[in-house]
Amino acid sequence: MHREPKILEEEAYSFLYQEKFDEAFGLFRKAGDIYKTKGNHKQAAICLAAAGSSWSVKCGEKTFYNSAMCYEEASMEAEQAGDYEYASLLYKYAAANYERDMEFFKFADCFYSSKECRRKFLTYLLLKPGKIHQIAKSEEERGIMPLLRRIFSWLALTFSYIIWGHGERPSRTVLSGLAIIFVSALLYTFGYLSRGGGAFKPDFIEALYFSVITFSTVGYGDIIAVGANKAVVMFEAMCGLFVMSIFIVGLSRKYLRI
Repeated sequence: MHREPKILEEEAYSFLYQEKFDEAFGLFRKAGDIYKTKGNHKQAAICLAAAGSSWSVKCGEKTFYNSAMCYEEASMEAEQAGDYEYASLLYKYAAANYERDMEFFKFADCFYSSKECRRKFLTYLLLKPGKIHQIAKSEEERGIMPLLRRIFSWLALTFSYIIWGHGERPSRTVLSGLAIIFVSALLYTFGYLSRGGGAFKPDFIEALYFSVITFSTVGYGDIIAVGANKAVVMFEAMCGLFVMSIFIVGLSRKYLRI
């Protein structure tokens, strides 16, 4: 029969105080697994995080993989318990340990999850604060400036999520670029373009060609915008410069580390 996880947890803390990190790791891990099977996500997260911490202290310069796995599992349990702020922190620890072991794909997944949990936490904090269930309680700053900082952080994380998946999903940058090209092309069809000094109302294919040239900032000059379409051109050209730079950075960040 399984021993009570509470007893295992207390014994693990006792070993931790005696600096017997290997024994503490084993008991914390066992207690966390039992709490998981019982659906006690809060205690599972705490025990698995403690196991990860114990292994980090124990291993020194050796492998950090066990520690990373424990932190990752603890993060998932914290998510299940509804504490996205704590989950974000644990995913960050998992990512750092995976990076030390050169497990770059796992690092990328945990780094992405850390940013997403932070974004979810800010979403609930701004819109539904009553649904936040904190395992590790933190002091909440009050006032207009902390509120503005939280709003700005949420906007920045949401933009990062959409445009490039927090630097770990460069394919989203391609999709964002394609969306800008097609939406701009559609807008061009409502206005006029000019070719050879004569204005004309483009069909979608002509507008799409002009949109691609504008987005890529090639600017052949065979077709130019007139009237209200000049505003669309300015917006699309700026987006093109920004999105292509983001794509290059994201691609380099994700793949060149391998």
